Amino acid sequence: MTDDLPSQAFELPFPDFIVETVTWIDGFEWVQEDEPLFHFVRALKAHTLTRGKGAHHACAVLRRLPLGHREMLGAVRLDLDDEDDVVALHSMWERARFAMGSDPVEVACSLAGAGLIRTETERPGRYGRFLTVAALLQIQVRQKPIYLPARKVAGHMPCQPMTVSSWTGWAMQDGVLVKTKEHVFRSQGESRAAEYVFGLHRWKQPALDKLGALVGLPVRKQDLRWIEDQFAATRVEAEVREDVSNSADGG
Repeated sequence: MTDDLPSQAFELPFPDFIVETVTWIDGFEWVQEDEPLFHFVRALKAHTLTRGKGAHHACAVLRRLPLGHREMLGAVRLDLDDEDDVVALHSMWERARFAMGSDPVEVACSLAGAGLIRTETERPGRYGRFLTVAALLQIQVRQKPIYLPARKVAGHMPCQPMTVSSWTGWAMQDGVLVKTKEHVFRSQGESRAAEYVFGLHRWKQPALDKLGALVGLPVRKQDLRWIEDQFAATRVEAEVREDVSNSADGG
């Protein structure tokens, strides 16, 4: 997933919001044919005029746009005079489960249920639900690292932060999570949270399809390749550190 629109865009007058949203969407090369409409709907769900409303209300608001603005909707493959396009908009409204700008941790925790995936190692507690949360986070951000802030995740599970830390450690031991950046604390501010990549490539396509359906996003092959690359790079870095450590001990 790409970066979302700036938060101030959702407070703009609706015609200006359409211009900014369509321009933003038009700046990407989308792999899936319906991705532009998916992100357009997510943006609509975040605007003050259509937030918390249904697809019928959104269509009515879009039909009141000046002609020039309505013509811009062709960039998201939406012609409000075409029955197929209107049906596609309503269908996408149901599929796009979360508005643009939503907290990805909150979204993942709200959709994870009792958990859809497991590892081969039997672990206590709601470890499967935690893995599902991490997987849904990775699907949302596409080719970016995820954050697993213990206190925030614990607040949504709910559980104690130390439990989240244990689950995080187990996921790394089980080979389905890698840490790509360490947590950095600075007393003067600008602390940096640890970054992780979740191993979606460890699961077969049926499980990935179920996970993707929860957030309305397909798990793409290029995303899986990127994840595999992150795992490989982390493994190489670990091997280099071990070689350096062994050399130092031998000296």
